[in-house]
Amino acid sequence: MSTNADTNELSEEPDAISAAAPASAQPAAESESDGGDDYSTDRRFVMFQAMPAWLVSTLVHVLILVILGLVSIADPIQIVNVLTASSSQDNGPEVEELSIEDFDPGELAESEETVEEVEITDPVEMVEPVAMETPVMDIASVPLEMSDFAIDVAPAATSLQSMSMMNMRPTDSRSSDMKKKLLREYGGTESSEAAVTEALKWFSRHQIKVGPNAGAWTFQHEIVCKGACGNGCTKEGRARQLNAATSLALLPFLGAGQTHIKGEFSGVVMAGLRFLVQNGKPGKERGLPYIDYRAGGSMYDHGLAAITLCEAYAMTGDPELAGPAQASLNFISVAQCRDGGWRYGIRDSGGGDTSVVGWQVMALKSGHMGHLIIPPNAIQGSVLFLDKVASDNGSIYGYTGPVTSFRPATSAVGLLCRMYTGWDKNHPGIKRGVQHLAKRGVLKKDLYYDYYAAQVLRHHGGKEWDEFNTELRDWLVETQDQSRGAKGSWFFPEVKHLSDSGRLCLTSFATMILEVYYRHMPLYAEVAAEEEFPL
Repeated sequence: MSTNADTNELSEEPDAISAAAPASAQPAAESESDGGDDYSTDRRFVMFQAMPAWLVSTLVHVLILVILGLVSIADPIQIVNVLTASSSQDNGPEVEELSIEDFDPGELAESEETVEEVEITDPVEMVEPVAMETPVMDIASVPLEMSDFAIDVAPAATSLQSMSMMNMRPTDSRSSDMKKKLLREYGGTESSEAAVTEALKWFSRHQIKVGPNAGAWTFQHEIVCKGACGNGCTKEGRARQLNAATSLALLPFLGAGQTHIKGEFSGVVMAGLRFLVQNGKPGKERGLPYIDYRAGGSMYDHGLAAITLCEAYAMTGDPELAGPAQASLNFISVAQCRDGGWRYGIRDSGGGDTSVVGWQVMALKSGHMGHLIIPPNAIQGSVLFLDKVASDNGSIYGYTGPVTSFRPATSAVGLLCRMYTGWDKNHPGIKRGVQHLAKRGVLKKDLYYDYYAAQVLRHHGGKEWDEFNTELRDWLVETQDQSRGAKGSWFFPEVKHLSDSGRLCLTSFATMILEVYYRHMPLYAEVAAEEEFPL
């Protein structure tokens, strides 16, 4: 919201009003004795006496007003409206590549001693966005001052430029016209778009509508639909990970251009974002305010929530989302391990793993799209971690260390992170990595790998992408459930890493894959809408 100040220009009239003060009347004899008859003086005096009283009064009052005006006029103050951003060998099992694990409190035993929790007091009233097609998000405001971030997070050189300086926003790829263009150019079809629409309908039917968790989603989705479709989560503790489930449900809506302000599902997105914002845990460390979204889970859950909040803010500019989105990025900085990576807990003593790193880098990229402040150590550290786990000139990536043979999922994650952190299309690591992915092709038992590989190959383009996309797209369209209760969803019991999170998790990944054509602007297009990621 901006304020327009009208400037009133003052112009001075060229006419000068002069009035002779009446002299004391002198006897004629005295004038003569002083040396003669002053004809001009007498003439002015006689003319003044001849003036009517009302004219004399008018002249006097005008003179007084002019004098007062000259006394009261000072140099005008220029009002400037400033918008600040409220300113080794890897022996890890493959299954660990995506594990939205229950959080072990023991992992935080040491680090929590240095964390100063902030008690929620009276909520801060936030600015109401303009030009809303739906009511403003009625959410509990987060007790954070965005002006704190600009000083504590990054110097001016690493702050991002104003959105108004760009010809288009990075998320404009999700607009109706641009979606159609990118679908044609990158291999989407009417069938793939129809599948996306059916998936969004499935998500909307499985949102929790009442109770303390209204607006959220759960991996135990069958409770919401009263068993109309099965295949909920099978791993103990998954039901507590509401932030992760809600984020995985919201991301396909955002990817399709649906927000809480605009779109057929705006009410669904509104309720989901409202829950997500309210379900964070505010805190502060070394003066840096943050919000922790790991509730019931780990840094996987936080990374997913951060991506969701940052994308929603980037797409709408809603100031109610600015604080939570920025605070989620701050927590990513707080949680970073000494090796530059991330793991399940904050500052894990064992260092990071590539899978968790992928979600945090994607969150930072989403924050960059919204021109939020990106903590410099987060990007620089992630590059150091990628160097640590890379091999074969940066074309292969291990889980917690380098590996000698191609590892599909972690390599796809590492290559996408390299694209986001500055490697261009002709970098030897990117070129060789793309060949590794193309040779491996679609893995129907590893949707997590497919999700990352599709993004890498789509950004790169070429025949490698065309072949990979055709197989993956057609397979997903064909396998989408058409049964009454589960219509629009997916479930593959044999898929690695994701099956124990149930139908909701698999449906989210499948939908986002079918949105890959327009979810982000192509990084290596001749005219890219996204700026270079700050290092």
